[in-house]
Amino acid sequence: MHPPSVVPSYGDGAPRMIAQFIDHRDARWKEFLQRTPHDFYDLPEYAEVVAAEAGAMPVAFYAKHGSATCLIPLLIRTIPAGLNAPQDWYDCVSPYGYPGIVLSPSQEALSSFLDAFCHIARKYGIVTAFLRLHPLFPLAQGPLEKYGQLIQHGPTVSINLAESKEHIWEQVSTNHQRDIKKLIRLGFHSALDDWSRFQEFIVLYYANMKRVGAKEEYFFSPDYFENLRAKLGSQIHLVCVLTATNELAAAGLMIVTKGIAQHHLGATAAQYQRRSPSKLVVDVMWRWAQEQSCHTFHFGGGVGASEDSLFQFKAGFSPMRNQFYSYRIVVDDAKHAALNQAAKELRCVPTSSDFFPEYRHLQEQHDPGLILRCSNDRIARHAEHILTPIWTL
Repeated sequence: MHPPSVVPSYGDGAPRMIAQFIDHRDARWKEFLQRTPHDFYDLPEYAEVVAAEAGAMPVAFYAKHGSATCLIPLLIRTIPAGLNAPQDWYDCVSPYGYPGIVLSPSQEALSSFLDAFCHIARKYGIVTAFLRLHPLFPLAQGPLEKYGQLIQHGPTVSINLAESKEHIWEQVSTNHQRDIKKLIRLGFHSALDDWSRFQEFIVLYYANMKRVGAKEEYFFSPDYFENLRAKLGSQIHLVCVLTATNELAAAGLMIVTKGIAQHHLGATAAQYQRRSPSKLVVDVMWRWAQEQSCHTFHFGGGVGASEDSLFQFKAGFSPMRNQFYSYRIVVDDAKHAALNQAAKELRCVPTSSDFFPEYRHLQEQHDPGLILRCSNDRIARHAEHILTPIWTL
């Protein structure tokens, strides 16, 4: 370990790799992203919002090796209290969405960066890492498989906005086209960034999630929505579809970053569901994004990346597909085994290999608060030391 001002060199004068976990307020995070292709999921502001929601600490693994740089947005979490792990054991996970691993100028040093990540994470008591990779920024599989397990979940849908409006519209399914035209004939119309409707959208979102039986993780708190708007500023847009009498029929959030427009969250009013006003929401989004010179409109896949009804809805807008992968790293085998054993004794082992890390699985008969809840105070007291040193490797 060396102080920040000391960067040792090899004998030939080439700098060693320097690597560390940095705080979301560290200027290097934003400076790197400003000159590198990325999405809003990689922003420190987004990590801060999601960390507040999850009771975690927003950090990034940041490393430089010569002209190459790597950044991995992460949430550092305490181990579930019910497992009785030492206080200096942690695990980490990508913020919700598709943050992935951001590399510049190429992927050539990916293997070295992953090696450094595992080395430093192990030093600081991190047991496992779960990363959600970005479908629009595919990574070389060889280096990833050397250090962890790559899981292919399923396709996401995107629109190439470099194509003409006419060509994009031709690729929209006949059913979607018919419904969109009918909505317009019936007087449904759109409103962009009418933030006076924001609270109404949030209420609509909760009602929508309850109606479709969504998992608890999709019921974001009101603070999440407010913080998202406050932190992302001009990057976030609210697209509403209103009836002829100006009732809110459907709405969604779109976030624009470096030419990528993401459909983040959406909702439809139950009384208008049969009209499918959300189809008009998407139509308005991609058309507006194209006018703003965005090159890609991306709206994810089905629930859990499955090819369910949500995926089929999205697939009706475009034939373009991107593959979503997650990445699992067991940083410390011994600690991982110990936590799995503790979870097994509590009967908290998953019935499927789809769940990672296994020790965080919770069966319905157990109290969710015992196993899953993190403490912001505990994170603040015990994890700050992760951020201070710079390691040279």
